Amino acid sequence: MRQAPISMRWQSEHGAALLTALILMLTVLMIGIASTRSALQTARAAGHERDRVLALQMADAALFDAERDIEGGSAPGSARAAAFAAGQPSAFENGCGGGTPYNGLCAHDPDQERHAAFLAEDEGPAVVFGTFTGSMMPDGEAGLPLEAPRYLIELMPAGGDAHLYRITARGAGAMPHTWAALQAYYRKPQGGMPGRRVGWRELGNWSEAYASN
Repeated sequence: MRQAPISMRWQSEHGAALLTALILMLTVLMIGIASTRSALQTARAAGHERDRVLALQMADAALFDAERDIEGGSAPGSARAAAFAAGQPSAFENGCGGGTPYNGLCAHDPDQERHAAFLAEDEGPAVVFGTFTGSMMPDGEAGLPLEAPRYLIELMPAGGDAHLYRITARGAGAMPHTWAALQAYYRKPQGGMPGRRVGWRELGNWSEAYASN
């Protein structure tokens, strides 16, 4: 049997080697594309998680600001401070619409999510961070929340020697549409003694995180 000329065999082997090299290059390219896509998705997820944590921190800052408000804020002799000290029901209206100086004070509502909905309203009754305490917080710049956190304070039915308030707070992240809502209970004794937080939880996914102090 006659063998193929050397030049033809070389061309055939060279063609097969070229095809193999192209397949290997394509495989490496596809692996690279998949790795890059995975890295981008991981970075995007990490960015969203960082922003969610920022929003939670802002909501927590609003809780602390509301607690200072309950303790008298920057005007401990005001009518608002007196309403907190006495648990004055007339200062806490349905729909949180009492107006000055009782902005953001709400009558008890069994629907625990209703006040969280009020917080999302730009022109709603919620109190913006620092309004009654004088606290300051930068917002709207790179890495900072897009807006200041805000809160509502609800007078809860309670007996004994203390008044119980439920605070609902909302914080924003640095990216649009990122926000978090927290809810805490604050127990303030009668007679002017300082109060304390007795429990909190994150709203939205309703993950319970109560922690008595």
